[in-house]
Amino acid sequence: MYLTFDDGPGGATAAILDVLRAHDAKATFFAVGKNLAARPGPARRALAEGHAVAAHTWSHPNLTGLGPTALAGELDRSVAAVRDVGSDSRCLRPPYGAIDDPVRQALRARDLRPVLWNVDSSDWRRPGARATADRLVRDAYPGAVVLLHDGGGDRSETVAALRIALPELRTEGYRLRPVPGC
Repeated sequence: MYLTFDDGPGGATAAILDVLRAHDAKATFFAVGKNLAARPGPARRALAEGHAVAAHTWSHPNLTGLGPTALAGELDRSVAAVRDVGSDSRCLRPPYGAIDDPVRQALRARDLRPVLWNVDSSDWRRPGARATADRLVRDAYPGAVVLLHDGGGDRSETVAALRIALPELRTEGYRLRPVPGC
């Protein structure tokens, strides 16, 4: 099972890393380039602790609405920001999961692999830590790619949900690792 975190690094990233470490869990962080440039420390820590750091564009636009020049800028700047913190990831998560043929072509031209998800924790809705934890455990299955967030707003419920869900997932036998190849 693969936990992924979008929109950071943010104010909750360090706390999320603490929870992951406490439960011997690894994850993939899809970082927004401008956040990464402003706050590289958490991403460097994530890499040092065995997590993956990959691109989530420079400023989090819907890529399908961009022209070729703007699209290229979003991709190239975000990949450069990821590289600047020491990651060689060739993975990119398009914001909102929005992808079309021009975006696929731009990714392919840069040897970037799009990574989406198949379990949405809905933590961004802030339904409460227990509700998010219950969803994580209920929707878990081997190979699931789970969408969570470490940036883009108050993520205290996400941190609390992880404290609840990770022990339950471990008890059920899940190994939590970075997305392969990212």
